[in-house]
Amino acid sequence: MRRTKPVALLALLMAIGLVAGACAKKSTPSAGSTTPTTQASSPEATPSETESEGGQITVGSDSANDHGTKDVTGKSSIEVELDNFYFEPTVIKGTAGAQIKLELSNESTALHNFSLTDQNIDQDVPAKQSADVTVTIPQSGFVEFFCKYHKASGMVGELTS
Repeated sequence: MRRTKPVALLALLMAIGLVAGACAKKSTPSAGSTTPTTQASSPEATPSETESEGGQITVGSDSANDHGTKDVTGKSSIEVELDNFYFEPTVIKGTAGAQIKLELSNESTALHNFSLTDQNIDQDVPAKQSADVTVTIPQSGFVEFFCKYHKASGMVGELTS
């Protein structure tokens, strides 16, 4: 019966390997390649479908999936990608008081939203569609924007001066 311990240990190690493999970070496809998606066309997309590039940052008291910072100083508009579950760019930096048009482009198959409570903006963007909003860079500090459907999944960003 001495053999049961090595067999049990081997079974345990195999189980740990399977769990670790299932939890491994999703690889990002190389340029030009496509990855099929199976997301629903509703705001109920799940965090397992998150595409993550730069880890997470903190915006106010919220965690945000970081997809870069863009300086919009001197620009009148910028394209902002909405996807599962991030805004790209995540941080939009510009001149205090400047107005900028955000061309919101929903690249996913789920409904997303751009909400900026401090500026009374609440704009739904259906799957594979676009919408425009005009925002004002704050006089100082930052203001937070978010997807009202996926804020808890890290779909948060900020305007900052």
